[in-house]
Amino acid sequence: MNGVRDLNLAQDAGKAGGGTGLPPVSRWVPVGCLSLVLAVTFLTYLDTLWFQFVHDDEYQILGNAFLRSWRFLPRYFSADVWAFRHPDIPGNFYRPLFLLWLRFNYVLFGTNPWGWHLTTVLAHLGATLCVFFLARRLLADWVAALYASLIFGLHPIHIEGAAWVSGVPEPLLAVLIIPSYLCFLRSQEKTVRSGAWLIASLGLYSLAMLMKETAVILPALIFASCWVGWKSATHGWFENWPRRLKDSFWSAAPYLGLTAPYFVARYLVLKGFQHPSVNLPFVTTISTWPSLLWLYLRHVFWPVGLHPFYDLTYVVHPGLRNAVLPAVPVALAILLLAWWAKRSVQVALASLWLVLPILPTLNVQIFGNGFFAHDRYLYLPSAGISILAALALRRLKTGKSRLLGQPALQVALLLVIACALGQSTAAQSGYYATHATYYANSYAVAPDNDAAKTNLAGLLGEQGHYAEAVDIYLEVLKRNPDPGFVVYDLGYAYYQMGKLEEAEYYLTQAAESMPFPAAAYFCLGLTQFKMGHLEDAVRNLRRAVAISRYTDNYHFALGMVLKTQGNLPGALQEFQAELALNPRHSEARKQSTEIEEALRPRLTPGSTLPDSSRAPDSRKP
Repeated sequence: MNGVRDLNLAQDAGKAGGGTGLPPVSRWVPVGCLSLVLAVTFLTYLDTLWFQFVHDDEYQILGNAFLRSWRFLPRYFSADVWAFRHPDIPGNFYRPLFLLWLRFNYVLFGTNPWGWHLTTVLAHLGATLCVFFLARRLLADWVAALYASLIFGLHPIHIEGAAWVSGVPEPLLAVLIIPSYLCFLRSQEKTVRSGAWLIASLGLYSLAMLMKETAVILPALIFASCWVGWKSATHGWFENWPRRLKDSFWSAAPYLGLTAPYFVARYLVLKGFQHPSVNLPFVTTISTWPSLLWLYLRHVFWPVGLHPFYDLTYVVHPGLRNAVLPAVPVALAILLLAWWAKRSVQVALASLWLVLPILPTLNVQIFGNGFFAHDRYLYLPSAGISILAALALRRLKTGKSRLLGQPALQVALLLVIACALGQSTAAQSGYYATHATYYANSYAVAPDNDAAKTNLAGLLGEQGHYAEAVDIYLEVLKRNPDPGFVVYDLGYAYYQMGKLEEAEYYLTQAAESMPFPAAAYFCLGLTQFKMGHLEDAVRNLRRAVAISRYTDNYHFALGMVLKTQGNLPGALQEFQAELALNPRHSEARKQSTEIEEALRPRLTPGSTLPDSSRAPDSRKP
């Protein structure tokens, strides 16, 4: 007997209330109700269509040369997501399908933010629809599925994935991995063509892995689902475990077979499975888990004060306040969930969607101190949370009064929850509207987070308040003497202020200490150019180009310095390289044309100039 074949979860689109005893309803009633849920969700996020690009959007979209031409398509499958800025530095994000999504958006909308935000919201609606079908399949109750999809669609925990363009991998992953799981369940039924459904499931799983690496939890989900559902009506979880283990393993085996070549490709492209930002002792890692999970638990049940950054750091010295106290509510929540799951196979299956997708977030060393806690990591786990909440609501049947054909207490409580979630989402999504709202509110919520502080300082610099920005950078450096990007930000602020000697000092330090020093070399070259140190400027700008040859304006800046030196052929080559990355760079085209005119008398008969519309062969990716 194979895996979940004995799970008698009926497809009940034509039934009312999942066995509540109510009269049958038209098949169009669930469709109409689901359409209403999707419409309410869309209206909740309607304001985001007028939001701007913020934070990573500026780099991943506006400054990403890989999105401007189909000739970069092979790079999507052979490099890290951030290879356009750091092409020779291994990363952690092998997401070719996500880059393809960005490319299609660029073709459709260019650099107009509204279109990007529209497709991001539509991706969230697609995920909400998938949660409906997942809940209906697991709970055999279309009303409960509506409850789950409404809670999922409106929950503020999804703001980062639905209101921020760079957060879209989360809903896109859900749109692929949930249907893959459902196709697997369908393939286990005796009355269908199981082979076709299994192929569809495996195909969707392959796409999910190429969208976001956390898709690799699916084999574990399938294994655990088969284990929990194996002859669940007559056996406990650990009875007849050898046979159960065998059936569960063979159900997951095709997915493990696909995961293996994915890991090989990821290893070859990224030059390793992962590259942690910091190597932590295991004790520090596990000591950090309670505070991280407690943060997520609070945000699920009290989603207020949600932001991109939080004052959460590694627990190096675990104690009562930073480890023991957060562990108590987390442990109680785990015990309560286990107790409930033991009494219901539906709860157990929904719990798998909560527990397994959250496990990758516990790899706290991958992002670095202050960067490992983000609400978007709860996007997929919240599918399980929404289903559990819906199931709990459906079990509230006190009284005989009815509202909209359902127990009045259920509907009233659902409407209260939906209104609270929707209002909270609409109010807090505005933080992602502009740079000013994004950085100012992040600092208000996490004033001790270095990233929030430096981002606020960057915003002050954009507004011309350089002295205030410098004060913040110096404060951060005083508390955290580790150089890194803060030294670069400080040097750049001095450059903007015209304090070139101070800028040169800090930018030189940054270039020697940053793991990705291209920007530091670039700004150092600009600083030295302004100081009249042309040889030094050329040397450092060439270093920046060598490290990050696909970044906007690097070739242009080098071309301007070479032109000042009188090296017109070299300058022309750099201007052409800039135009190959960004054909809309009008100043690079102007400079290229001027140099071509200046060089024309020097041409020998029969010679030709390089085509200024593209870079020389040596510059092609």
